[in-house]
Amino acid sequence: MPKVELTYQQILEAVKQLTSQEQQQLRADLHPDLLGLEYPAFTADDPLWNVVGIGQGTGEPVARHHDAYLYRKDD
Repeated sequence: MPKVELTYQQILEAVKQLTSQEQQQLRADLHPDLLGLEYPAFTADDPLWNVVGIGQGTGEPVARHHDAYLYRKDD
């Protein structure tokens, strides 16, 4: 098979011309493992369970306003 170099934009334009069924088939062909992918339950035996801040907090909307907390300017 000859090597063909396409830019991201060329590939995107080509995919846009496919029908939705053809796009779905292309996705399935490129990522066959995604079709039956199931994530395990997040439980206390997961090492990330003990990471500070995951699933714990005061209820304040910190995530919703994270830029204000991270990049605030004290005048």
